[in-house]
Amino acid sequence: MRFLLGIAALGMAQLCWGTVAHASDGDFNRIEIGKYAKTWEARFGAGAFDTGPASPNDFDGTVINGEILAPSPYFLDAIGSPRPYVGTDIAISDNPINVVYTGLNWQAHVMPWLYVGLSGGGAWADSRVTTDTTTGATKDLGSNWLFHLQASVGIDITPELMIEVFYNHFSNASLADFNVGLEAVGGRMGYRF
Repeated sequence: MRFLLGIAALGMAQLCWGTVAHASDGDFNRIEIGKYAKTWEARFGAGAFDTGPASPNDFDGTVINGEILAPSPYFLDAIGSPRPYVGTDIAISDNPINVVYTGLNWQAHVMPWLYVGLSGGGAWADSRVTTDTTTGATKDLGSNWLFHLQASVGIDITPELMIEVFYNHFSNASLADFNVGLEAVGGRMGYRF
């Protein structure tokens, strides 16, 4: 599963890089922050559980990812019109940790159909500690209450429909005794309405 998700992420990155590398300089003069800030959006996809650059990658499995983004309130216009969001990573694994998260999401369209996103907020995990009975690996998040960071790269297929790759990171920022972190990398589709 991780191999397939890695191939999909590399393919998406190659598509984005190839398009960016061949774009005229004028395309980048129109970076637009908050292009769809006043719309609702629903996202749904899947990713690799416990996979990412800051995670020990001791556990195998999949996460089902879903998010709802609300329109940005007008009083947030001065900081780039971030949209409030709520989401979840539901783990399908022998040793799952499921997470519910919320915060603010910023998007910048670097081309009319290509965007990057950054989210930050808080999260709650349904388990603080899990152990793989086969390998003996233990993951101790240090707390059920965590910070959430997310990065994404997406392509607008239409103004309503998009696809993106995402990276979720959950940790307590070393505010507890343990700070192993939990991550997921995957892909998803979204619909704006």
